[in-house]
Amino acid sequence: MTTKDHLARHDSQIARLEQAMTALAEAQVKTEEAQAKTDREMAKLARAMTTLAESQVTLSRQWQAYLDPA
Repeated sequence: MTTKDHLARHDSQIARLEQAMTALAEAQVKTEEAQAKTDREMAKLARAMTTLAESQVTLSRQWQAYLDPA
């Protein structure tokens, strides 16, 4: 293999590695964006669960007051 062929092969390998690294970086960004979206949705669900629990406590107190009038 001539030096020119060797350099061309090396350049080709470097180009393929750069493409692979670019694809990996893009995939990582998409994964991080998806994770951030999931985190936001989980936070919304947590707030909804808290609100629901508070409502359940209030309803339980009202029901107990109805059953046991003073």
